[in-house]
Amino acid sequence: MGVYDFDLESYIGLARRLGTDTERVEVKAASQGLPKSMAETLSAFSNTSGGVVILGLAERAGFQGVPGFKARAVADALAQMCGEKMEPPVRASVEIVEFEGSPVVVATVPELPPELKPCFVKSRAMHDGSYVRVGDGDRRLSPYEVDRLLEGRRPPRYDREVVEGAAMGDFDEELLEGFMRRQRADSPRAFKGMSDEELLEALCVTARDGEGIVRPTLAGLMALGRFPQRYFPRACLSFTVIPGTSKADVSAGGLRFLDSREIVGPIPVMISELMVALRRNVRVSSKVEGAFRIDRLEYPETAVREAVANALMHRDYSPDGCASQVQVTMYGDRIEILSPGGLCRAMTVDRLGELGVSFPRNQALANILRATPYAEGFAEVGSVVENKGTGYFQIRASLREANMPEPVAIDHITAFEVALYKAGAGAEAGRFGFGFGGRAGGGGRGGVRLPEGAAGGKIVRSVTEWSDETGRFHTIHVLAPGTVECDIVDFLEEAPAPVSSRILMDALGKSKATISRALNRLMDKSLVERLGPSRGPGAVYRLVQ
Repeated sequence: MGVYDFDLESYIGLARRLGTDTERVEVKAASQGLPKSMAETLSAFSNTSGGVVILGLAERAGFQGVPGFKARAVADALAQMCGEKMEPPVRASVEIVEFEGSPVVVATVPELPPELKPCFVKSRAMHDGSYVRVGDGDRRLSPYEVDRLLEGRRPPRYDREVVEGAAMGDFDEELLEGFMRRQRADSPRAFKGMSDEELLEALCVTARDGEGIVRPTLAGLMALGRFPQRYFPRACLSFTVIPGTSKADVSAGGLRFLDSREIVGPIPVMISELMVALRRNVRVSSKVEGAFRIDRLEYPETAVREAVANALMHRDYSPDGCASQVQVTMYGDRIEILSPGGLCRAMTVDRLGELGVSFPRNQALANILRATPYAEGFAEVGSVVENKGTGYFQIRASLREANMPEPVAIDHITAFEVALYKAGAGAEAGRFGFGFGGRAGGGGRGGVRLPEGAAGGKIVRSVTEWSDETGRFHTIHVLAPGTVECDIVDFLEEAPAPVSSRILMDALGKSKATISRALNRLMDKSLVERLGPSRGPGAVYRLVQ
């Protein structure tokens, strides 16, 4: 259901079957006036994917109209709250409609654009009054999440900061000399007459500390340092090879990982080392073209290299963000690249791949990497990035040329993840797909289909809730359409509360035996879990979280 195609009658019919309201809709009786918690809901909807507020229906009474409901007073109070008690003001559409003979207030709350988030309750200040929608409730954003949303208003400058304790001796001489040579060749007039020291300071590779001592910046150290992890131990890259399509899978020999390593060094070296590890773990096919034999990896090197370079360049380098590494995980059907920090400023998932569109979180680092050469001794040549807004475009183009599915991406407040599916992965991915579901600023769900050829069925489970425990997103589940299992998961996805088998029987028009068999199959696949007693009327079911 979209926010702007909301149908009150259809929704209340669903809510009555479920016995509760849902993620995108908040229903309140408001019999005593506008609820105090309404400001939190306005903030949550504005910071997530928008939503609809319905006032004047009593959930406990089966969503019936509230006797004596003062619709005009409540509507005016809600409009006043949107305009005067929220920052920035919420531009909601508030109207009074009639439902089953009773007046009801319906307010449509749009999602704020990235450059205006977060929306917060004025009386509580930004870091204590910003919320996000999760399930059918409102969750207060952590200070870290608020800071990441603020980057949509102005680019951060962490990459320009001096690294305390670092010195010029921490630079890799080969990379540093190659960088300066490239800069002088590209812009001879701009740097004419500048000393090396002046050039490096002008390009934010170095800066002066409070005592006037020249030291490397974070950007300079990450791009051109010998061992930046001396100062930022977790600003590294992890590479893991999983034997199946889920982290729960193990190999025939009982191994959880076929390969696992932590890659350190400056960004050019980490990318090159990652490519070495990738070539060691993927299949290679050969094709004779003329007098030459061409070897091709099952994943285009350009796509992987660009995705990893983007992750390292655009990741969150704030003090909190530096506590997490970029993760590259290779499964039997895909490669996932996860970086700390979501998309920055006006960039959205929908705009990825637009030629020339680039909103780098770390502008100084992006400029430095444009002229940073790869280290000698590796297969990579040229500069690390182009910094022209073409990185994601190249990923898509190289996958398309290899007849592979489009990349699948999700943006989250605290992380960004990209999946590259290899050709023909649909059969292997039968039960499990990638954990994406469209942009949902703080844990909301949104429907999105896997690229054509990536899976034969429809996505029936799409969760964008970030798990601090696992350090990744939950998994969506792909089932063949038209099956009872698929219909059950469809229904459970819309239900914010666990439901009984009786509700499923009534909603889907199936017998008790059919529903029970389908539920057992879904539980065997760890897609659905049962709560309460194993038998009897007290048992209810929900999707595995």
